[in-house]
Amino acid sequence: MTVLTKNSVLGLPVHLSLDYRGWLVEQLQQGQSLHVVTLNAEMAMLARQEPPLAQLIQQADLVIPDGAGVVWALGLKGARVDRCPGIELVEGLLPRLTPDQGVYLLGAGPGVVAKVAQQWQTRFENLQVVGYRDGYFQTGEEPLVLAELQRTRPVLVLVGLGVPKQEYLIQRWRRALPQAVWIGVGGSFDVWAGTKERAPRLFRENSLEWLYRLYQEPQRWRRMLALPQFALQVLFTRGVSD
Repeated sequence: MTVLTKNSVLGLPVHLSLDYRGWLVEQLQQGQSLHVVTLNAEMAMLARQEPPLAQLIQQADLVIPDGAGVVWALGLKGARVDRCPGIELVEGLLPRLTPDQGVYLLGAGPGVVAKVAQQWQTRFENLQVVGYRDGYFQTGEEPLVLAELQRTRPVLVLVGLGVPKQEYLIQRWRRALPQAVWIGVGGSFDVWAGTKERAPRLFRENSLEWLYRLYQEPQRWRRMLALPQFALQVLFTRGVSD
């Protein structure tokens, strides 16, 4: 049995494990309903501004250290943990699913998830993509999308609507699909489809993936201001706790 331990960053829980994928496989085999949150510095700072998001993260079944900032903050507390990007978590989980464990893809722009579904069906021999829907549906259409989820009964639902929209949707919908593991994947569908490029390995291994994303999307600069703010908050709260 894979063991999880819990730590925290800025009052938000972070689960620590040597094998997140193995733990999730065990939960899938048991038919557990889970909400997986991929925590990074930007989300942590947003949670300080939005109490409902903070409460949602507190209640999540698995919170993984997605961002380098979160890993750094944990390291200051003496916790030895490797970064676990959500995109890599999912990529490592897919080959371990059995043919009867269906996957549903929800989010991104028109045509993106259809392309991902086609690629995955070719790449992963046993993977069953039971349905997909882009993220451009109106509030009034939500019952139709949810009805499709209930009809197809996936055990893994990947939601790429961006933070915090995807987290709030998962919170609202997960009870209607009690056998599923839900994971918010942000912009990963665009990377999987090839419409966006992930940062080169050199950037990822040196905690500079955020810099490459800023290079790709300069309009994100305001959002990137959360990173130094996060570092200051971590150092301040550490000094207070010490």
